[in-house]
Amino acid sequence: MVLQMEWFIFALLCPAFLGLNSIFDKFLMTKKFQSYFSMLSYLTTLDLIFVAVIYLVTPISFNYPYALIGMAGGLLPLLAFWFYSKALMVEEISRITPLIQTIPIFVVFLSYFFLNENLVGQSYFGILVMVIASILISHKKTKTGNQLSSALKFIVPYNIVSAVDIILNKYLLGYLDYWSVIFWGMLGSFFGVLVLLTFSKPRKEFMETVPTIGKRTFFVTLVGEGVYFLGDIFWLIAASLGNVSLVSALAGLEPFFVFGFMLILSMFMPKILEEEVNKEVVLLKIVAIALMFIGTFLITT
Repeated sequence: MVLQMEWFIFALLCPAFLGLNSIFDKFLMTKKFQSYFSMLSYLTTLDLIFVAVIYLVTPISFNYPYALIGMAGGLLPLLAFWFYSKALMVEEISRITPLIQTIPIFVVFLSYFFLNENLVGQSYFGILVMVIASILISHKKTKTGNQLSSALKFIVPYNIVSAVDIILNKYLLGYLDYWSVIFWGMLGSFFGVLVLLTFSKPRKEFMETVPTIGKRTFFVTLVGEGVYFLGDIFWLIAASLGNVSLVSALAGLEPFFVFGFMLILSMFMPKILEEEVNKEVVLLKIVAIALMFIGTFLITT
């Protein structure tokens, strides 16, 4: 019973921290970097600080070949972030995060084939509810009529890549502790960025952007990455204790946290990020998030 409560608590902390990190990412991408390569390179370089801290404070497992698999898996977040950054440039963060919550659908099917995890029929109905909620919140009015969000074409491949990353991490947790999994993954991402920087376009964007970054942006970026690091750790702890399908399903609560954070920002600091706050849009988001709660409840009970 204690272990059940532990995984549940960590699984709840994860979407709260990742939701906050999404706001940091939206601000940095649209206001400071405005480029995938420059932001990715900068974030990944800062991650070396957390890699060093992990190495100094806890033993790291060099279990072969799983450490190498973990490093190779670190390339998946680089690909996922490309799709994510494209979505950030064209859509509000409070619409993007609910769209991301279709990840559990891909996780359920992948975990069934690769991890032998099974869910009952009620859980699949919960996934259907979450899909409906995602479609609902991606629906918006434009000058040319009603249409789905343009971010959808980026979020679907992002979700697929993220689901593969989730399954790989769950697999690695059978051979490595969660500190080692995140250590090798972040190190693999850094080496992946080094490879990207051998190409002229990424290197040019990075070299042009870094000199323009002041102390304030550095601090904001560092805090944002610290929040992401904690969210990632909470997810790995939860996944090491519980069913990966259920843990990823609880990540469906992230839109609730993002909506709350953005509502507070729009009220007290509206100039930081633009967000639609008229009654119709707010009601739509509330309904979609409520459906996310229902879907998550059906999946996890």
